[in-house]
Amino acid sequence: MHPYLLLYKTLLPRRYRRYLERAGGNTDMCHEALLHGTFYEEYKAYDFASKNEDARRSYLTDAVRDKLCRRINCRTGERIVANKWLTYKQLQRFYHRRIWLLEDSILDEVVEFASAAGYLVVKPADSCGGRGVQRLACTDREEWRRALANRRGMVAEECIQQDAHMARWNPSSVNTVRINTILRNGEVSFFTAFLRTGRAGSFVDNGLQGGIFANIDTADGLVTTDAYDELPARHPVHPDSMVPFRGERIPQWDELTALCRRMAQAMPHGMTYVGWDMALTPCGWEPVEANRGEFIAQQITLGHGLRHEFERLVS
Repeated sequence: MHPYLLLYKTLLPRRYRRYLERAGGNTDMCHEALLHGTFYEEYKAYDFASKNEDARRSYLTDAVRDKLCRRINCRTGERIVANKWLTYKQLQRFYHRRIWLLEDSILDEVVEFASAAGYLVVKPADSCGGRGVQRLACTDREEWRRALANRRGMVAEECIQQDAHMARWNPSSVNTVRINTILRNGEVSFFTAFLRTGRAGSFVDNGLQGGIFANIDTADGLVTTDAYDELPARHPVHPDSMVPFRGERIPQWDELTALCRRMAQAMPHGMTYVGWDMALTPCGWEPVEANRGEFIAQQITLGHGLRHEFERLVS
């Protein structure tokens, strides 16, 4: 093993080490991880191997985003967006579906609902990237009780019924819009937005789970780029449905931005930046969850870094 890699494995926090192991003997990748916290996936996705220092530092990596969010966001708001149950409790009036935190005291209620509905979505309260998300279907109450009793501490959600327009790209997943709000002096602005779609047979649309994404103009909801995945590979049309991306317009865009403004203003005082995952249903826009909002999709599709623009907006 290269001496640099041995040194970095010793000095870096545990969560970085698996990335460095994947770097092998690439000392440049190791330097990026140690000095700037740039993960292996980011190094590859942004093609840092071909970029000079100025170009690299223009990218809004997870490490830079985390540092900025600790400065501009209040701790209470950070805890809320990191937990799906806390987000729901904070913003419940904006949701049109039922969500439960699975615990013994409400198990009978959830089993009763699930038995009638036939389906539930279950996910870890504090996960991200689509990890651990499952769509459960059980045949009777006892099967539901056994399935849900093994998932204490997770959240269970009524399934979202997707609007037909959004389903065109991939009907098996709930295809969403990620839109980022910045709240300054009581006014909400929109930083970036992008469309996320899953692949055939997949229930989730997250990039980490193989989903693909395309940039959206925040002013009017127009999709302005081809789609990409996190490899990154380019997709002018959805590889399964053949539906194009560039030039398509997201329906009810004004309604979406108005809802996100209201939700941003309903967050605790001092919560400046939030990324919203939004699904379009036959009854209108529905929040899926809130988060810090990674920027890998936007920077891949746009082909340049967003760090300096983001810093200007939140400074």
